[in-house]
Amino acid sequence: MGRLKDDEAWFREKFGERKAWLMSPDKGARLWGDFQKNQVAALGWDDVRRDLNEYNSREEIRETLVKNGRGSDPRNQLLALWEFKEEVRIGDVIIVKGGRSSILGWGKVKGDYEYAPDRPKYRHIRQVEWHPCKQPISLPPSASAPPKTLTRLLPDRARDLLGLIYGKSSPTEADPEVYDINVALENIFVSDEQFRRILDSMALRKNLILQGPPGVGKTFIAKRIAWCLIGRKDSKPVEMVQFHQSYAYEDFVQGWRPTESGGFALKNGVFFEFCKRAEQQLDTRFVFIIDEINRGNLSRIFGELLMLIEKDKRGSEHTIPLTYSPTGERFSVPDNVHILGLMNTADRSLAMVDYALRRRFAFEELRPAYGRERFRECLLDAEVDRHLVNRIEDSMLAINKEIQKDKDLGPGFEIGHSYFVPGDEDSADEDWFDTIVSTQIEPLLREYWFDRPDQVDKLLKKLRQ
Repeated sequence: MGRLKDDEAWFREKFGERKAWLMSPDKGARLWGDFQKNQVAALGWDDVRRDLNEYNSREEIRETLVKNGRGSDPRNQLLALWEFKEEVRIGDVIIVKGGRSSILGWGKVKGDYEYAPDRPKYRHIRQVEWHPCKQPISLPPSASAPPKTLTRLLPDRARDLLGLIYGKSSPTEADPEVYDINVALENIFVSDEQFRRILDSMALRKNLILQGPPGVGKTFIAKRIAWCLIGRKDSKPVEMVQFHQSYAYEDFVQGWRPTESGGFALKNGVFFEFCKRAEQQLDTRFVFIIDEINRGNLSRIFGELLMLIEKDKRGSEHTIPLTYSPTGERFSVPDNVHILGLMNTADRSLAMVDYALRRRFAFEELRPAYGRERFRECLLDAEVDRHLVNRIEDSMLAINKEIQKDKDLGPGFEIGHSYFVPGDEDSADEDWFDTIVSTQIEPLLREYWFDRPDQVDKLLKKLRQ
């Protein structure tokens, strides 16, 4: 969002110099009605089970969270509770978000932190005078709200969001945010070491394939890798396509296409145009993401580009004529172009990736995150009941163990964790879990063991116990 340069006086007169915060009223904004009815802002994590004022230090709150199963390093929960108690001040502004894509209203903090034991849930509260929007205000994808429950806003960001509410700005695209590995690692289940290795391989080899079984977050992590390479959250130097059996060289590079007048015209493919854009900004890294890279006929799609994508064949000194290019026209892949392929190891209808392509790519594998601390913390942050978290982890670890030892399947067919990562609009309860099992996990298991229904029934019984 552009800065409200012409509205500085308006903002200062209405909101002064107070701090501003962005807050989520739980998944799907389900507590927004409660917030307005009782004129409060409220936080959960009720397993702390007492007034935060009774704790002598931040470390004591952390120890309680750890003791109650919130993970070994519950930094997000601790930060939200501590800031809500210590950093939020009377007179501060709280802006309420609906998921990551909309703004619901704003409020002025009227009271200090209180513990409300009579509330059924969300007992950590502050009195707030709320001013709801008449309709939710949508945010563009590039300006989406951060996923945390409570976030301190920089002054410019607060002014922009409040300006939207009062018609002082429009929801235009934000300036690209600086993006580093610390931001990228939030709410993903890849180790710091592996993520750095992926970035190093991309920078060195130019091309990398991220592979793994279904549901391990390959597509989700791809843009984070791209933004880290670029150094900012900017979608302009990023392009994504999905390969399939009908995808061809003419779609990817160049080819003749019919025109409305009945003839044919030479049209450039998506990768050709991407490389031409990259040539205009050689000081910026560009990342081309190919989803389901192993579903296409790779030699047919890449053609002579199999040579040009090699890391030592980049740049204008390695130009060659393309299959359909006019006489004298030559093409090269710029040095600042990186290719990130995503490959599902459980797609048994596909042959192995072409050896010629394998030599030009580094490979990294993503694994299911069940049993990892980060995955557990993510579910607990989303207010998933601890007993349900244990059930998800124990049952899915057992199922994946059966898949691993099956000679017709193996580790490449395990079931990933992303099936059980709640979205912004999800109520992560037993009904949510049962729906996922019935509509996603069960069909996958019946496909894997189509000839052994008794085996599937046995595993599903464990899941539903």
